[in-house]
Amino acid sequence: MNPAVEPCYPTVKQVNQDILVSLARWLNRGGVSAAPCPWLRTISIFVDERYENYDYDMIGPRARFAVARILDRRGFRQRSGRVFEGAVGRLEFPRPTRTLASDPAAELEATLAGGADAVFATPTQILLATWRRDGPELSDDRRKDLLRLVREQPANLDKVGDWLRRTDAADAWKRFRPELEAVQEDGVQLRRTGRFRSLLPR
Repeated sequence: MNPAVEPCYPTVKQVNQDILVSLARWLNRGGVSAAPCPWLRTISIFVDERYENYDYDMIGPRARFAVARILDRRGFRQRSGRVFEGAVGRLEFPRPTRTLASDPAAELEATLAGGADAVFATPTQILLATWRRDGPELSDDRRKDLLRLVREQPANLDKVGDWLRRTDAADAWKRFRPELEAVQEDGVQLRRTGRFRSLLPR
């Protein structure tokens, strides 16, 4: 792997997949689109197809407030604007990216490195962080996970490709991207026609 994109977060710490599914279920029942992504200790939060603050690729304030309200009802204490603590551990939002030119997944990776038990992130951040970590060695199961994710929650594939350019993962990304695009577009069209059936935890 290119040293320039070596992941800065630990991969040995594991959070129980059932916990992530339960957290996502609470959020989905509360009206927040949430997809558990246990391979990164993350929960993908999708706002809408245009995102709040889309150019910065961050979870907007309204969605963060909705998540905080749901977690409060589940007994979590909000330690700061980004950090929540409860029986299952510490949950965090990454810091917002500082500029339009900032790496969209860098703050997610830094938050994971800081020891959070689970992190809320956008599908674009999760897709980029996953591909940067695993890249050409991405397993078939993980590819299926990513396809399921973008079907439920569209990601900014252009932005992912831009940040993978000139890395060891770039060629593998180019080969996989058409399949991601097709599955993502299928999900978008099904939602627009009212025929989409979500598989997120409910």
